[in-house]
Parts: sequence; structure tokens; C-alpha cells
Amino acid sequence: MFRVLVVDDDPNVRLFLERLLSKKFSCTVETAKDGADALSKLKEFDAEVMLLDITMPVMDGVETLNALRQDDKFKNLEVIVLTAVSEKETVAKVMSMGVVDYMLKPLLYEQTYIRLKELFEIVRKRIQKRKLMETSDNEADANIDPSVEKFLLVLSDEQLKRNLKENLTRLGYYVLDTDNGAEGLKLFVKYKPNKIIVGENIHLLNEKLFAQKIQTFKNQMPKLELYYIKQELGNITSSDKSLFDYIISKDKAVAMFQK
Repeated sequence: MFRVLVVDDDPNVRLFLERLLSKKFSCTVETAKDGADALSKLKEFDAEVMLLDITMPVMDGVETLNALRQDDKFKNLEVIVLTAVSEKETVAKVMSMGVVDYMLKPLLYEQTYIRLKELFEIVRKRIQKRKLMETSDNEADANIDPSVEKFLLVLSDEQLKRNLKENLTRLGYYVLDTDNGAEGLKLFVKYKPNKIIVGENIHLLNEKLFAQKIQTFKNQMPKLELYYIKQELGNITSSDKSLFDYIISKDKAVAMFQK
């Protein structure tokens, strides 16, 4: 099935998961005792999935995830976190770092088998979707006219995103779109659109953090414009005004981008 790297400082947990994964799921399994050991193992073991414990000596789960997400080779590695019930705050943090999901310790055989079966199905779909997107991106890149101005939409509201995309395409823009900040940043770095529309409550990298990242490109791209669509304009903060060039109410957004 998958090539899985199990990272846990408890040798009993490593042995338990290694046996379960190899016997029940026909996985190829490698193990590591902490984050530093895991990063070393990844140089030789081409893992598709990592089962990562949160609390470990030398290099813990959060530190390991940070290292993975900053490395182009491993930033998309599918990670399932192993955690105790008492680590709720840490779980919330790692969930924002693009992990598949988490499994609660202690790990009991039957429950772990059922949970892994569910999570591996999610992993399979995520890997398949990423491969399709990469293929589509390559095909799309070949057809992009470099003279056409690009617009990036980063919106969790699918209806709003669809309406804006239709209007902007009709106006002659090449429109890129996503529902999360992490993918939005990736699209921005790759295609360098001069105009970006961001909505509230976007996932993975929220709208404020996304805008902060985009602002670092202002000196290189003086024509860069960042639009922020809010449900209500009564709660605009000084931070909003410093991060965004234009702030628009949701009910007027579609009308603003049409002729």
C-alpha cells in the first residue's frame, strides 16, 4: 500500500504500528525514534505517509512538521499525528500545518486498525488530487498568454468565488483560484498575479497571515493590489487597513468587478 515512516520515542509503539501496518495494510515501514532521526531516515526512505508523535525528546512533532513544511521535497508529505488527549492546544496548532488528521493515544489494536483504514482512504484521495492538479497545472501553464493580466482569488465562499471568476474571465483576466491561504501563496509565487482578492475565514493560512506574506513582495511588484472582501465593514481594524489596499463589503464585491 503506502511507504510509511513511524516516528515515536516509545519502542513499543513503533513495534506495534510497524506490525499492524505491514500485516494489515501491506505497507513498507521504516521507524524513527524522534524528529531528528526521522529527517535523517527520509534521506534514504521515500515515505508517502508519516505517523508522527507530538511529544518526543531531541526534536518533537511540531519542530519536525516545521522542518518538513519548509523543505520543497517534503512539504506535501502526508502526516498523521499521534497525540494524547491532554495535548489539545498542540493538536490545534499542527492541524493548521496541513496534517491529514490525528490519532489519540493510547493506541488499541482494533480502534487503531479502523482509524488507519479511514485515514489511509483520505491520504489516497489527497495524493490522487495533488497528482491531478499537478497535471492540470502543467497543461494550463503551456496555454497561458504572458501578456494577459492575472487575478488570484483566495475565497472559501464557493458561490462568491464562482461569480467573481466568471466576471473577471469575461473581462479578459486569467483567473487563478483556491479556497485556502497556503495554496494561494503557492499560486502567487508561481504566477505573480498583480491583483488578488482575499475573503474572510480562509483555511490553512488565514487571510491576515496570507496578506502579510504578500506584502513582502510590494517592493518587487509596485502595481500589486490586494482586495479584502468582508461580510461587514463596521469592524474594519487598523491592521486591515495596513494589510489591504481595498476593503469591500461582500454584497458589493461581484458588482465591483463587472462592466
